[in-house]
Amino acid sequence: MVSFNKESFIRIVSLLATLGTSLAFSLGPIEIQSTFESLNHALPHINSAAHALPHARTAASTLHHGGFDPLSTYKELLKIHPLPTKMITGATLAVCGDAIAQSKVKETDYDKQRASSFAVFDMAYRALQHNAFPVIVAACHGQYLGSLPGLRDSFDASQLAAMEQTLASQLGIVPFLYYPAFFALTGAIQGLTPSGAITRAKDNFLPLMKRNLLFWIPVQFIQFGYIQEDLQIPFLSVCGLAWTFILSMSAGNAKTYTAEKEVEKAMLANTQVSVEETTVVHLPALAALEEEEEMSVVRASAKPVPPSPVLAEAR
Repeated sequence: MVSFNKESFIRIVSLLATLGTSLAFSLGPIEIQSTFESLNHALPHINSAAHALPHARTAASTLHHGGFDPLSTYKELLKIHPLPTKMITGATLAVCGDAIAQSKVKETDYDKQRASSFAVFDMAYRALQHNAFPVIVAACHGQYLGSLPGLRDSFDASQLAAMEQTLASQLGIVPFLYYPAFFALTGAIQGLTPSGAITRAKDNFLPLMKRNLLFWIPVQFIQFGYIQEDLQIPFLSVCGLAWTFILSMSAGNAKTYTAEKEVEKAMLANTQVSVEETTVVHLPALAALEEEEEMSVVRASAKPVPPSPVLAEAR
């Protein structure tokens, strides 16, 4: 893990600030504003949970004196059954994040299919992380960023390793594995056709990817740099409570991409095409009719006037 001191902390904060500024220019104000608006909706719920922690600690202490320590039990489960424990933790918090997002949508019933899709997806992704993170940690230990003079002189090996591991996750796993799995699994569980799932992915991938980088780069740097390995995925699951809220609000509801909606869109498109074709067909006829009327007016105005009888007798 990264050695923590005041100087290294200042460097890391400066680096993250620079990265955040760069992202701000690439994302634009709309995406950043919407991301922080989503966070503002989620934070009160997280804050309520934080206020409940002292009571949880008291209860845990009571249980501990009675022979049961929840934290120790959880750590023991991570050692004995690491993968199932991480998957269940992720799924539970994902359902909570989606429930918070659904509660913000008025006049709609709780969508169990949507909640199930987030639970299944999160379980699958935690399994992927469980197997992928050791590979990333083994392959990225600062050797690539350390070859850059500016970074090599400013950060130590542990900090460079955390940066590399973060970038490998965010620029490798996320766009090529995380989002394809998200759109495929949640779409299938919510009843989307393959074409509907592809359309949903095309509409939402870029906005979500931008928000993903803004949210997860600082979080994953802390994960790789400061969190012990067996607690990294539970740490991400807790942070994922806020992220699942953002994800669910942005692209959680797949019903707008169902077959019925696709048929409606196709019918609307066909109607517009028919109107355009009808307009194209009738425009020449209308133009010809208008031209004929104009010629009639011209001919009528050019018709010779018969001579007056008085003028005729005078002649």
